[in-house]
Amino acid sequence: MDWNIPIANEEVAAAYAAFKAYVLGVATHFAGSRLLEALDLASLGPETEIALSNDFSDYFTTVRNVGDLVQSIESGYYSQLSLRLATIQLCTAFEVLFDSIARAYGVTADNEPPVEAPYGAAAPIQLGNKTIRQIRKLHRVLGIDTVLNEDEVLLKLSAIIEVRNCFIHSGGRVPSEGKQVRLSVYGIFSKAGGSVHLKHNHFDDFLHYVLIHVQGFVKFLPETASRPVPPA
Repeated sequence: MDWNIPIANEEVAAAYAAFKAYVLGVATHFAGSRLLEALDLASLGPETEIALSNDFSDYFTTVRNVGDLVQSIESGYYSQLSLRLATIQLCTAFEVLFDSIARAYGVTADNEPPVEAPYGAAAPIQLGNKTIRQIRKLHRVLGIDTVLNEDEVLLKLSAIIEVRNCFIHSGGRVPSEGKQVRLSVYGIFSKAGGSVHLKHNHFDDFLHYVLIHVQGFVKFLPETASRPVPPA
């Protein structure tokens, strides 16, 4: 995928470059975890120690061993943890990017109401995440129209963010039926009270979905706001 696109606003271009560097760093780290899972670690010996630091004597240093690592990989826990950590970092980068974009155009979403997005025959889903509200307001204030502003896209981006929230705030579990519905938008069918289990390719899916829509948005941003930004 080509990450390089023309961006008219210098502040946005710098923010996108930082986003790109950060996310590619996360992707490299995630790829390293996949490589580690594929390696034959048995030859190193299960008792081979892996110290987390060299700041203290052995007695005070947190130490794991190759056997612990192999067990984590074979149980699937290592893979799930790698998926979780990468997803958390992707969402962080996404939110930081839109904070920067909103700041570049003097847009604030502090008093912006939740986005109401229709979902099937059910009642509209209220999307209250700050970044989702920023996206909707930026389109309105700047007078642009991109696919990023479509309800279906915002629902799926919210689902990715909700996955992150489950990991950070709920110990990796789905806290309610409402959250369960939000996750199902992205095809993640975990029951309320159950653990969020990601598939092997989910992080790459998340990354591409975010990137495609971010690029489709930033390339249409004007060099400056063409009209005064209304108060929040």
